[in-house]
Amino acid sequence: MRKTDGRCGCGALKAKIDGRTLRDALKRTEVDNNFGKFSDTEWVDVCPKCNADTLYRKFPFLCHDGVMRTTENLDPNTNLYKSNDLSFAGFTFSKLALYSSIELLRCENHSQEDSLWTENVEKLGKALAGNLDADSSFKFSHAVCNWGGGQRVWGNLKKNKQLAKKLRSWFQEANKTDDAGKAILPGTAIKGLGVSFASKHLRMLNPEKFAVLDDVLSQGLGFALNIKGYKFFMKMLREFQSKHSPKKYNVATLESGIFRLVRQQVRTRQSKDISGYPINKGTLHLFDPD
Repeated sequence: MRKTDGRCGCGALKAKIDGRTLRDALKRTEVDNNFGKFSDTEWVDVCPKCNADTLYRKFPFLCHDGVMRTTENLDPNTNLYKSNDLSFAGFTFSKLALYSSIELLRCENHSQEDSLWTENVEKLGKALAGNLDADSSFKFSHAVCNWGGGQRVWGNLKKNKQLAKKLRSWFQEANKTDDAGKAILPGTAIKGLGVSFASKHLRMLNPEKFAVLDDVLSQGLGFALNIKGYKFFMKMLREFQSKHSPKKYNVATLESGIFRLVRQQVRTRQSKDISGYPINKGTLHLFDPD
């Protein structure tokens, strides 16, 4: 790939992809494009046309106009993008990029041991509806923390006296309401649980109603990691689902796709290698103004 005023030698405008995502793509496709050495937190130049096979035609990247897209959005005859672009909290991406991100995250999840598979933890949450006792609540919380990489969080949670009873009481209340603020409040009252891991519990308890708001989405989109921030986040996500995906994906699945797209920009160093690209970060939303 040759550098010529932001264009590849083939005439297509170059794009940027974070090292972590590119490394994942190279492992899957086993196509060698001589990218050389790069770190997971580094932006790497790619050509959406020449590197289409490397990107598996699925892996999203950052375009010159600040929109996340995939190679399938590019018309190879004109080198122009034809994409149905969506926006969530000021963060813009094509519909194909979102759907690809969801599927790629599922594959990423399945590369782990069975107990960490999202659907297996979801099954534990669903089972609680018919058997919401203290012991089951305790085991469910342990599984959620493992799934979310929160071994330290679980270590602190276990120190709570009567943790199982507190969890059971919280889950009972959460199952009765659609109000995200009311659902998460009792969880954050448990010592050792902040909004991030409390929302992970809600997401696994009922993925149709709740999703995860963690540090990646907070940094990338500006939602505050507090009760008001979570309530506003869920309000916007439900509106996004209603408008763009009323039947195809639930709110938890949509959030997972947005998370994977936002993660590229949050976890990547913003240095001179991204100059000239409008950084696609969302508008700051600290709480619901209403």
